[in-house]
Amino acid sequence: MATGKRSSSKRAARKRSKRTWRWRLLQAALYTTLFAALGVAGYLVYLDRTITGTFDGRRWSIPAQVFAQPLELHAGAAIGPYALQAELQRLGYQLDPNLAAPGTYKRRGATLQIYLRAFKFMERSRPSQRIDVTFSGQHVKAVFNEAGEVPLIRLDPATIGSFFPAHGEDRLILTPDQVPPLLAAGLKAIEDRDYDRHAGFSIRGILRALWVNLRSGERQQGGSTLTQQLVKSYFLDNRRTISRKLQELAMAVILEARFSKEDLLTAYINEIFLGQNGSRAIHGFGLGAHFYFNKPISELDVSEIATLISIIRGPSYYNPFRHPQRARERRDRILQTLGRDKLIDQQQLSAALSQPLGVVASPISGGAYYPAFMDRVRAELKRYYDLESLSSEGLRVFTTIQPRKQEAVQRAVSLTLQQIETDRGLEPGLLQGAAIVADAQTGEIQALVGGRKGRVDGFNRALSAQRPVGSLIKPVVYLTALEAGLHLASPVEDTPVTVSPKFGDQWSPKNFDGEYRGTLPMVRALAESLNLATVNLGLEIGLPRIHQRFIGLVGRAPANSYPSFLLGAESLAPIEVLQMYGNFASGGFRTVPKAVIAVLDAQGRPVSHHPFDLQQTVALEHVAAINHALEIVMAKGTGRSSPYAKRGVAGKTGTSNDNRDSWFAGFDNRQVSVVWAGRDDNAITGLTGSSGALRIWNQMAAAEPIDPLQHLQNTPLTEVEYQTGLRARKSCADVVRLPIPRAAVNTMPVKPGCGIATGLRGRLQRWTGG
Repeated sequence: MATGKRSSSKRAARKRSKRTWRWRLLQAALYTTLFAALGVAGYLVYLDRTITGTFDGRRWSIPAQVFAQPLELHAGAAIGPYALQAELQRLGYQLDPNLAAPGTYKRRGATLQIYLRAFKFMERSRPSQRIDVTFSGQHVKAVFNEAGEVPLIRLDPATIGSFFPAHGEDRLILTPDQVPPLLAAGLKAIEDRDYDRHAGFSIRGILRALWVNLRSGERQQGGSTLTQQLVKSYFLDNRRTISRKLQELAMAVILEARFSKEDLLTAYINEIFLGQNGSRAIHGFGLGAHFYFNKPISELDVSEIATLISIIRGPSYYNPFRHPQRARERRDRILQTLGRDKLIDQQQLSAALSQPLGVVASPISGGAYYPAFMDRVRAELKRYYDLESLSSEGLRVFTTIQPRKQEAVQRAVSLTLQQIETDRGLEPGLLQGAAIVADAQTGEIQALVGGRKGRVDGFNRALSAQRPVGSLIKPVVYLTALEAGLHLASPVEDTPVTVSPKFGDQWSPKNFDGEYRGTLPMVRALAESLNLATVNLGLEIGLPRIHQRFIGLVGRAPANSYPSFLLGAESLAPIEVLQMYGNFASGGFRTVPKAVIAVLDAQGRPVSHHPFDLQQTVALEHVAAINHALEIVMAKGTGRSSPYAKRGVAGKTGTSNDNRDSWFAGFDNRQVSVVWAGRDDNAITGLTGSSGALRIWNQMAAAEPIDPLQHLQNTPLTEVEYQTGLRARKSCADVVRLPIPRAAVNTMPVKPGCGIATGLRGRLQRWTGG
């Protein structure tokens, strides 16, 4: 009996234990489900806030657009019909005999008819309009619009870049009303047929893509919706895992719930990756139109829109530059789909299928992208704006670059270096170069070349390559001598000199040819770049005084405090040399080189102006004297090999120790230029300033006419013998005409037998040139 009760009690205990275990298991399952649901809900809330905030902040973040100087057309402008036609093609204008729309032109005899695009300039907006440009030779004769002759009109400026975050993505943002209807409809037809119906993902789309791909034997369609593709581009990396796919689906559903279909499609059109140009990633159809076709998206035809859509599936695989046949085949399949869906008619389909791809000749020839110049623009804008403002507020930056000149200078650098390598049997690509051209009076940078490959981001030698300038420093020594009371005919000694500094070894410089010339005038010593004469003169004046003069010209103290500074053992970047020689070119004013003219906000209101930074540094009589001397450098000295030496150009060559660096700095009445050539590893090149940098400048000068220097009208000039500095007549001596103070002229010695006659005889000789 007792045994039965114990057995019953055990069974009851086991039942209670099972019920307790089941209840605890159920509780655990409930809590797990609850916590999982809370976790998923929390994660979804987190995703919602994150992607909504990010998307809202980014979809209308409009990067600052950067514009070049527009080409001005007016009577007398130095441009012929073929050059203007090339400029229109650079801006993406299309030849159209009907002149049917803005962005087209046609030629009729000696007249170019242009349908200008509308553009919002700094001062005012200009509507689209038709103009006629007539020519007389290689100059504009007159410009007419519908109202009659106009004194001046500007082409729309080239867009040369934009500011997007530093990861290298670049794009031109389109608003919904700027999206061509065929592009929007075509994207849905090719990439996502259920776009207008699904909630972020499409089971039908996945199954349809699977069926098409199985039938074709290749991946022709993807299963991801446009919204999923947008999520991948905005928020996710390229990993292919189940968790990432689930995250993608969740994000797509949230975006669809939060934003309209039109907003999502426009964001996709602005975001999608379409190619790579060096370190610059091409995103969005707005920039893609410029990159591949060199024109705004509003001017693309049916074939070109289909080409851009074809690139989406694989920007590398369907790259029209590298794989034109593959890209054309895919474009044609897309055109067939557009025709089948009645998005284009049969006539449009036939015309589009017959067209070539029509992309620009190469990735670097589409549009205008000048990374070296953009480096300078960034540096200037950093003083006023943070990256967030530049990348999101739709600022419009107007700059100083002139694309025609930029292209000409880039060609001169690249082709001349190539020719020098060929002439000297050097390894191709061994030499590098840099060049800058600026307005002589304002310092506005019109062209800036940072290396041989102009449209590839990389080390910017024009701004960052600090190299010894060699004899480019010598005008600073001679200017200081002029300010100390000497004149260009003052005698200097080209004789051996040894300097014994307080610290370090003795220094015994030599002339380039190892010879000594004795006593000679300052102007000859500078023209022939004589080292010994320069060192003797510099030591006589005093190195501290010359250092102070350098500070006044360049705006910073020299790094070299030793006498070797007198021969250019001082490293400067080309942009600093430009500033130094700008003092001479401007007539005695230091002008900080500038790239930015003004910045406007998205509504066209001025945000900031960037005025000229002018400071007088040299007296007029002294800058006039040094400019005359630099003209003689070109005519009779180290610059005489240039075909432009005697056309009113002032300049100076420079060579660093062991012929490692080749320099030239020069200017005419309109612009100042600096050129450097050398090697990135600082190895010996064997080039002098004349055999390297001057050759590059010669090619630059060939691209546009020299504007001869204009000297002060009231500056009296005295004829002196070039070899000796004695007063003489050109009928009996090799003379140069120099601005010498009147008091000094009266005490100058005269060359025996070649004196200056006075009275009636003297007037007759001057009239007859005797």
